[in-house]
Amino acid sequence: MSSEHDFLGSLLAVAAKAGRIAKACREDEHLLSLLVQEKKENEKNPRFLHDFKTLADVLVQEVIKYHISSKFPELKGHIYGEETNEFSNDEGSIIVEVKDTELETTTLLNQVLDDERAATALAKVIHNDNEDVEEVANHLSISQLPEELGIWIDPIDSTSEYIQGRTGQDNGLVRTGLPCVTVLIGVFDRQTGAPLVGVVNQPFAEKDDGWTSKYFYGVNLQDLNVSHPPLTPTPNEKLVAVSSSEDADIKELLSGNGYTPIELAGAGYKLLKIITGEVCAYVLSKPTTFLWDTCACNAILEAQGGGIINYSTLEPLRYRAGQGVKECCNDGGIIAYRNDEIINHLIQILNLVK
Repeated sequence: MSSEHDFLGSLLAVAAKAGRIAKACREDEHLLSLLVQEKKENEKNPRFLHDFKTLADVLVQEVIKYHISSKFPELKGHIYGEETNEFSNDEGSIIVEVKDTELETTTLLNQVLDDERAATALAKVIHNDNEDVEEVANHLSISQLPEELGIWIDPIDSTSEYIQGRTGQDNGLVRTGLPCVTVLIGVFDRQTGAPLVGVVNQPFAEKDDGWTSKYFYGVNLQDLNVSHPPLTPTPNEKLVAVSSSEDADIKELLSGNGYTPIELAGAGYKLLKIITGEVCAYVLSKPTTFLWDTCACNAILEAQGGGIINYSTLEPLRYRAGQGVKECCNDGGIIAYRNDEIINHLIQILNLVK
């Protein structure tokens, strides 16, 4: 493994590139209409009757795999993602991969886009390595990472919000819309399953003349726990993120014990709001999150003194290789939290004490 500074910097750079691809695909409604494919039954989140992936999802995932495995060859075969790399629409089907040259990638993309200008524009973003990334990791000097690492990628979390393209409400905490979209890259120890490093890009964080991104990361090692931006105080109002499909009795238990349940879109976004201190926890009693949803933010939360546990067993989440929604599901639900005081109280009021 190259130096950890290089590793973290590489993750941040590829997260930035991922955000640029997501933005490029979203800027053109005609292009976006070509990029959407409904998932097959074995790929779908059981929560949704219709679950979609976009070519942007697959492109982002394959770009991350390509760049990380090129720079760190020992990770090849150990980088896992939510999406299969097959994409189909009315124009045809392709196995999506990053080619060695921009021209080859353009030719591949044009097979499903049937739009050479759009294919050329996307290939240009993919092969442009001049990423303007804030050098937030320069000051870090961290010890050796374990040799046997794995990576989970969620290329575009909250795809439905991405497809719909709403800007979201900015009067207080944004609950839906493009700001809920995140790119998630989580690194774990293949021996122990522990989440070690997390990088999150929020490509549509703020809108002025155009969308600007925000980046978050955490390093969760035995001799170093650091996160960026730095840990902020827990809010006075005890907001708890929940899914719109969460059981009413769970919400009532929270409300009756001093918490305010708030429905937010996207698992990654809910977890990110704990990291930023805007909510204190995320309660999900259903098996509708997956390893790719939680790995990145789990590492950051543990670096901050929080974490994610299984709702049913109360054991910390651990990570492994896997394929498909059944194999990679966080069975039993999850509770994510800011600190021990919060999780201990939630376990008590939700009647989860073992």
